[in-house]
Amino acid sequence: MRSSKVDSGDATRSSYRRVAARLVAAGVMMAGLAACGFEPLYGERAGTPPAGPYAQPEGVRGDLAGTRVAMIPDRRGQYLRNALVDRLNPNGEPERPSYYLMIRLHEEQEAVLVKSDETSTATNLRLVADFEIRDPQGAALTTGYSRAITRFNTVQSQYANIEGERNARERASRELAEDIRAKLAVFYTRRRGL
Repeated sequence: MRSSKVDSGDATRSSYRRVAARLVAAGVMMAGLAACGFEPLYGERAGTPPAGPYAQPEGVRGDLAGTRVAMIPDRRGQYLRNALVDRLNPNGEPERPSYYLMIRLHEEQEAVLVKSDETSTATNLRLVADFEIRDPQGAALTTGYSRAITRFNTVQSQYANIEGERNARERASRELAEDIRAKLAVFYTRRRGL
């Protein structure tokens, strides 16, 4: 019985040593990242933060907030535009934009999971956005594309199908908006030479 208590104590000390070693390793990694000049993509770079409720932040976050999203036709375009405005312009759309984001949106639907009687039980909805960033004078600075694929079930109820398709379109729009925002942040970071 005495030996099991000793073994238990050794196991506990060994566990503490492993945790301590992991903490030290994490500290060394963080110090290494700080030493190599690592900075968060959306972080403020220098200077004082902007003042006032409508002030735009500096750096890449300021570039994102200073981007006006042009109108995108149709209801699906409205979903995407709203999602982009929410992510790029948290304080409202800029009065004097630094950049304009132009988007052409394409949608495709493909029946999947087809039963033997040729009826589909699910549909893939694919949204593809070709985008272009322009300066205030209208000159194109960069182009890119983004795509998102979501799926909705196809059932006997027409109402359920309409709602499923709408929900899939909204999910795809949110995914596109996140991807486009990330690509714009990378572009603005490179443009600033950061």
